[in-house]
Parts: sequence; structure tokens; C-alpha cells
Amino acid sequence: MYLLEYRDSEIPLAGGVKLRIPDNVRLIGTMNTADRSIALVDHALRRRFAFLELRPNYDALASYHETSDYDVQPLISVLRDLNTQIDDKNYEIGISFFIDDDLELNLRSIWQLEIEPYLEEFFLGQASKVNTFRWNKVLERLGE
Repeated sequence: MYLLEYRDSEIPLAGGVKLRIPDNVRLIGTMNTADRSIALVDHALRRRFAFLELRPNYDALASYHETSDYDVQPLISVLRDLNTQIDDKNYEIGISFFIDDDLELNLRSIWQLEIEPYLEEFFLGQASKVNTFRWNKVLERLGE
């Protein structure tokens, strides 16, 4: 972290060589703000670097699937409703789950193996909210 802040410095490594980050190297990091176990690192980074908030970009998801045979608009509607229920920008379901060339084939497993377990944990003790977004309910909304 020191070298990220002080580009003109070098640090010695255990092997006896020195390391520095050249001026022409740019680093782009991603961070999940929902992970509170790294709060101290988060604060240290926020003091030193620029941050851009990236929220789910439904237009990007639609654009990705423009050339596919899969109509992603009903899924986008489900995601909008789900993220409204989540009601916390740090915990929203993003679009990266659905950037998939075989989404129609893989959507069921993505939803049941990745989204539902997340919702069960997030909505712990709120079974009705989880049940609203179970695969069978989502499938009905997708018109399949």
C-alpha cells in the first residue's frame, strides 16, 4: 500500500532486490463494500485513492444480450424488484452473474446456486421475502 501512495519510493524485498511501481502503471482495484471484515483496509484505501461507485447497470446487461436469442428484459425487471427489496446499495445483486453467453441454459443454476443462497442469508428470518424470489416464482415472471 505504501508504494501505491508514494510512487517515487522503493521498498526492499526479502530477496535483496528493491521494488517500485513505475509511473506508467495504473492500478484499478475492485472492492465489495458489503465485506465488513476488511473495514480497516477500506478506510486506509478511501483516505488515499479515488473511488467510483458502480451500481448494477441494466442497460449494459441488455446491450450484452442484444445479439443473443434470450430476451433479458423480464430478468431485468426481476432484478430491479429484487434490488428494491434489498434496499441497500452495498448488497444489491449485480449484473455480472448474468453476463453469460448461454444464459438461457445456465440461468436456473445461477439463480438456485448463487442468488437464492445469498438471499437466504441476507433475508435471514424473512422467509416471505426469500420465497418471492425463489426460482419457481422467478421462472413465472420470466414467462417460461
